Amino acid sequence: MGLMLIVDDNVEFRTMISDYFTDLGFTVEIAENGREGLLKAKAIRPDIILCDVMMPDIGGIEVIRGLQADDETRAIPVLVITGTFFDKDMSELFRQESNCREFMSKTVELSYLQKKVEDLTRKK
Repeated sequence: MGLMLIVDDNVEFRTMISDYFTDLGFTVEIAENGREGLLKAKAIRPDIILCDVMMPDIGGIEVIRGLQADDETRAIPVLVITGTFFDKDMSELFRQESNCREFMSKTVELSYLQKKVEDLTRKK
């Protein structure tokens, strides 16, 4: 199906999403933090990135801006998925970034997430 990069410091969430999309035929790579996510994105150039907001080293907004700053990763669509308080202002901040295609809660239905991922990877 495609190559997905999950950038999230929560091991349970990463594992659940990775297993779900692997079962659908995606190849899934994992980064445990934002810094690793930026390095992996440049190295593997995934079709889509799922990125957390709050991480211990650099957060999701810095990851998105770092991806945009590099010609090789600028066009990769990013779905931001947060487990923190879902704040409208935070959502608007992320949506201003051209590569942020969606901002959603980690409680999102997996079928909805799957549809968003498939729509974005089909457009490539």
